[in-house]
Amino acid sequence: MCSAALIYLATATAGSAVDAAVIRIPRANGAEAGLPGTGSHPVEVVEEGPGYRVIRHAAGTTRVPASPQRVCALSAADELLAIGLKPVAHSINDGNFPDYLAEPLADVPWIPNVYGAHLPNLEAVVRVRPDLIITRNTSRQTYLQLSQIAPVVVLLDHLVNYRQRLLDVGVVVGRRRQAEARLAWYNAKVSAANAVLHPIVGSRTMAMMAVRPRIYRLFGDQNHVSPLLYGDLQMKRPDLVRNRTWSSTISPEQLLRFDADYLLVAVSGNGEGRRTYDVLRKSFVWSRVPAIRNECTLAVPKWRHWSDSGILGRARGIDDVLRLVSAESIATVNAQADAARNESLP
Repeated sequence: MCSAALIYLATATAGSAVDAAVIRIPRANGAEAGLPGTGSHPVEVVEEGPGYRVIRHAAGTTRVPASPQRVCALSAADELLAIGLKPVAHSINDGNFPDYLAEPLADVPWIPNVYGAHLPNLEAVVRVRPDLIITRNTSRQTYLQLSQIAPVVVLLDHLVNYRQRLLDVGVVVGRRRQAEARLAWYNAKVSAANAVLHPIVGSRTMAMMAVRPRIYRLFGDQNHVSPLLYGDLQMKRPDLVRNRTWSSTISPEQLLRFDADYLLVAVSGNGEGRRTYDVLRKSFVWSRVPAIRNECTLAVPKWRHWSDSGILGRARGIDDVLRLVSAESIATVNAQADAARNESLP
């Protein structure tokens, strides 16, 4: 059994007191608790009325506006943008923000974290006057404090269950049909990409590694890269990836045994990371990797859409793989995805 974090089960409305009882959410995988808004379990609408709905989610049951207009996205900014709703503030609970969302949210206030990773700046949240707060934070204290500002919905396990979390966000904010249309867009993009990739790649392997200042890290079979690369796109794992359950440092000696036929390289954006990559490219061991020898590699300087993202970020990852294997197919694949979404829109 996973270790558990305590979080309050609460029914909250904006400005109301919170009537709370304690439940447990497993840290590693909320799905093990069978809670709505975790794993493959959808959120539940338990009541609807004029101007409101009651949502059961990972932290309990919350009354939310039927059509919220001022959503504070402490998480789920990707999903909100995907269904056409721009949040009034954004953040994620570990204090890092995916760079691929920087442009669409350039004019949206950032909610910083204080006192460690589990407490967003509450004054900053109050200033944006939210009518709904979405978070993946499992801190009991944070949940109670945020609930005094606006209704709070907690959604977990977005790295693997990004399809379900997209649908959950659509249900919570009253845009279910838009979420279904966006999901149709993503699924069509996956299908179209696979139709391009597999005849070319065949049985050859693909991997992703990160080059950071003075170290190299290989993404193992974990939740950041694997659900897209080896799940949706069904690429084959090299031996070194198959034997790793998480990303870990890879030594020059291990590079001699690295048998990836295609390789995505996430290069740290700072100067030191680039210099490390330049040194690596000149090394003897690097030239022995099949992907390097056959010029089947792609440097990805902005790669947060691989490490922490929703459906829009995953779609960008598909573009990266297409750019590596068949760049000329990107426009066609995206056109098929757009057509599927347009057919599904209300």
